[in-house]
Amino acid sequence: ITIPRSRLQIWPGFCLDISDDIHFHCPGSYYLKGNNGSGKSSFINRVLLPAIKDRNDLHLIVLQQQMHMQLYAMRAWAAMHYPERRVADESDVWDLLCYDLASLKDDKALVVIADEARNLIIPEGLKRPVCLIYSSHDHKYESHHILEFRPTSAYESELTSAGDKPCAD
Repeated sequence: ITIPRSRLQIWPGFCLDISDDIHFHCPGSYYLKGNNGSGKSSFINRVLLPAIKDRNDLHLIVLQQQMHMQLYAMRAWAAMHYPERRVADESDVWDLLCYDLASLKDDKALVVIADEARNLIIPEGLKRPVCLIYSSHDHKYESHHILEFRPTSAYESELTSAGDKPCAD
C-alpha cells in the first residue's frame, strides 16, 4: 500500500502535507503519532481507507475511534453467525473478528486499521501476514514504524516518517 507524497485538502480549512511517499508493508506495524487534532483520524478516513478499500488481495479490519455503532453491528452479526459468542465491548469484537478470520481458507494479507483502539492483540494463530496501522494515546507496541503528524498551523499538519524505531514516549 503506497500513499504518494502530496498536499491534500482534507477538510475545508484543513490541509495535510505528506512529505514523502509512505509505504505500508505486510507484515508491518505502523504507529500514527500526534496530538489530538493533528490529522490522524482524518488521514485514516480521507486518505488511507479510500486507497485500500476496494482491494481484493487483502482482508481489511477497521476499528474506529468512536466504535459504538460498530459494536451494535457486530453484536447483530455475531447473533446470526456465532450465537454462542458474547460481544460486550471492543475486545470482544476484536476476538470475534480474529476467530472468524482464522477460519477462512485463503492466505490473503490482513490490514488492521485501529483508530484509538484498545485491547488489540494480534493472535499467534493467524496464518497470514498482518499490517497493523494504529493510533493510541495509552498503548504502545514494542516495535513499529512511526508516522508523525505535526501541526504547522491551525489549518495544516505535516505527516512525516520518523523511521523504524521503538516508541520511547
